[in-house]
Amino acid sequence: MIRRHLQQVAQVLQEAKSVVLACHLNPDGDTLGCALALQSVLEGLGKRVVTLSSDGVPEIYRFLPGSEKVLTSTEQRGFDVAVVCDTGTPERIGKARDAVFSARIIVDIDHHVTEGAFGDIRIQQPKAAATAEIVYRLLKVMDAPIGPGVATCLLTGIITDTGLYRYMNVSPATFRLSATLMEAGASPAQIAEEVFERRSFPSVRLLGRALEHIRQEEEGKLVWSYLSYEDFTELGATDEDTEGIITQLRAVRDSVVLALLREVKPGRVRVSVRSRDERFDMSKLAEKFGGGGHRMAAGFWVDGGIDEAKAKVIGALREWMHCSTSTSQRA
Repeated sequence: MIRRHLQQVAQVLQEAKSVVLACHLNPDGDTLGCALALQSVLEGLGKRVVTLSSDGVPEIYRFLPGSEKVLTSTEQRGFDVAVVCDTGTPERIGKARDAVFSARIIVDIDHHVTEGAFGDIRIQQPKAAATAEIVYRLLKVMDAPIGPGVATCLLTGIITDTGLYRYMNVSPATFRLSATLMEAGASPAQIAEEVFERRSFPSVRLLGRALEHIRQEEEGKLVWSYLSYEDFTELGATDEDTEGIITQLRAVRDSVVLALLREVKPGRVRVSVRSRDERFDMSKLAEKFGGGGHRMAAGFWVDGGIDEAKAKVIGALREWMHCSTSTSQRA
């Protein structure tokens, strides 16, 4: 089935003259890596390509080839094809939505299965560790050249979405593909250094503040932290500097559900939630707050100050964990 869908996508991309590529909000290495790999290949085929990321490109990913071409929005409409990378719902593409839905054909490529999936052609492959694995297969079907630049973009997607190969989504196929991308010119050492070892001074101080605020509940299974607007202003940091902080919360023994709340504007709190256990569907929780994402990772916004947001979100997480556990036990 997936082979047939890949062939369909390859055909529409090869026939297209104009393509818009869309990343999800709060972009990570997978959504950006996939979009930039496709951008490079499609531009090489002479297509007019516009790549959109409503939240821009975080500094740690600006080493990726072609990242300087990414726009936060565009007035262009009527594309032949739109490709949405690593995104389960239309709400998750932000300001790119109008451009995407103006396209004649919409393609949704994701390594998570979500109920809100959209598009004329949907490729969802939950066995893939990252959407980059699926995009690689697409490029092979297209018989596209994969040089160092494209390989770097795709390997960045794999490395970041597997947490440096630490997560349970890693398979033997993940390592085989990583080796292939290394042979094509990608350097895991360079990617790891750029993404994980070149944090700005304010971002390191912000990490320290988040660790000061860390809390553990529900017999250690719920681990969360927060950053107030005052924390950001005092440390001279921005929301971009929070990249990777929630991953650090995973280091707490017995943690299952993780949450990071950050008041990036006065009275406006951005929330990221993660789960290690499929019983706790973070996308369902996020939908209750008007957000979205995947089963294991999701995000949303909450209006109000940080204290009000903590009461709402952590209360909802406690209730969600109790309900999910009870449902699982009855099953």
